[in-house]
Amino acid sequence: MTKRQKFFSALGQFVKNIFTKNIVLKITALVFALLLWGYVLSEEKPRYVKRVADVSIDYQNEGRLKEKGWEVVEISPSLVDVNVEAGIDMHSMLDASRVRCYVDLGSIAITDQDPDRKTVEVGIMTSIPEYGVLKSTSVERARVTIERVKVSERMAVTVQLDGSLPAIVKMNDTLPEYFECIPPKRVTIPPITGLKSDIDRISSAEVTIDLSSFDNDDLSKVAGTFSRILPVTFRDASGEVIVSNATNDVVATVDDIVIRRYKEVPIKLNISEELIDTDIYEYVCEIKQGESGTVRIYGDASELAKISEVETELIYPESQEGKKTMQAELLFPENAKVNAEQTMVGVEITTKKRAISGAEYEVQVRYSNPDEGLKLAEKTDTIRIRVSGLADAMKTFKPDWLTASVDLAHCGQGKQNLPFKLLFRGVDLYVESYLVEEPKDEGEPVIRITFVTKNGETYLIELASITVEVVLNSTQTETNG
Repeated sequence: MTKRQKFFSALGQFVKNIFTKNIVLKITALVFALLLWGYVLSEEKPRYVKRVADVSIDYQNEGRLKEKGWEVVEISPSLVDVNVEAGIDMHSMLDASRVRCYVDLGSIAITDQDPDRKTVEVGIMTSIPEYGVLKSTSVERARVTIERVKVSERMAVTVQLDGSLPAIVKMNDTLPEYFECIPPKRVTIPPITGLKSDIDRISSAEVTIDLSSFDNDDLSKVAGTFSRILPVTFRDASGEVIVSNATNDVVATVDDIVIRRYKEVPIKLNISEELIDTDIYEYVCEIKQGESGTVRIYGDASELAKISEVETELIYPESQEGKKTMQAELLFPENAKVNAEQTMVGVEITTKKRAISGAEYEVQVRYSNPDEGLKLAEKTDTIRIRVSGLADAMKTFKPDWLTASVDLAHCGQGKQNLPFKLLFRGVDLYVESYLVEEPKDEGEPVIRITFVTKNGETYLIELASITVEVVLNSTQTETNG
């Protein structure tokens, strides 16, 4: 073993002996030393400085400031650190809850010439427990911002609706349950007090009725009037909600909330064709664009069930092209115990002439047998006519619907013009029911015959003549020859 190794081996043995030999004696000495040190501390009570962090700054004489019409908006800083000297045995009791820092708001000078908002510096005062001594604070003065307080005028509050009324079910009812809520348009609230900047920002106020808050018991009282106490929401000119001490927890009492039962029924236009020539004019009568084709009526279920539609007063289209707008009154049955807010409806009547078309046709002429001893030597086979009518009717018109018929009975011998009559599908159209229109020049007169089919189509037949030329010869003359 080298000298170096021998040295460290001896040193290790020495340290080991210190901690292992006479161990009881050594522990006893240590305990005695600690007890002696505690006795010295309790008798001498040495004092040290402790730093108490984050002590809140309170207000003193805030009432005096409010009496002058002002209120604290902000204080900076709001927390300070305080150095306190106290006996070491009291350090454990020193914390932010036992040290008080405050500013005296009553010391702030106020004048009428001050702006509505101002910031002043106020000294920070400190109160500490009796067993401690203030040594210093991290900040000696605080900046306090104060603002004038203002009382608003009485305000009108708009009432809004949210959600929908719940559906309820009743036994032996004749109508589904439909309800609507009619709130008052506005209510008023008493003046509120707050910072002038907050009060001046208020542009509007509103309350919202939650329709889902009405239950079956409420709706069973329909028609009924209800009241609600609702929180008021204040908004600025841009529509943003104002959150402040002045506007928080403000409520309004909304009375006269009406819930009533209703039914939607169609409006029937009651039209008379007394003043319009429907052969020439056609019309469309309809409810004015933008208006509803139904009306909402109110009442008990049994009364509402009696009405399936509501008619208008009599509406008269006229024989004049164009568009006419009018207000028609709604007529309710006299014995119906219902009511409606809507009593009139806008009506538009568009009138225009019907489209007319026409064409010329060749109509076959049929002859009956002449009397005995005569025979038909010469005859006219066709006559030319013009037929006109509504465009839609003319699309279906067929010329073979018409024939001309000449009766040769009791006619004499020779060349002669005999009258004919028109037949329309087996129905006689006699020429004597014609109207002769004298020409304006030297032309031939025009004979006009109007007839209406069983389907309602009207046609106008125009003829240049009401007779056809025929020649009847004697059969006896031919036999002699």
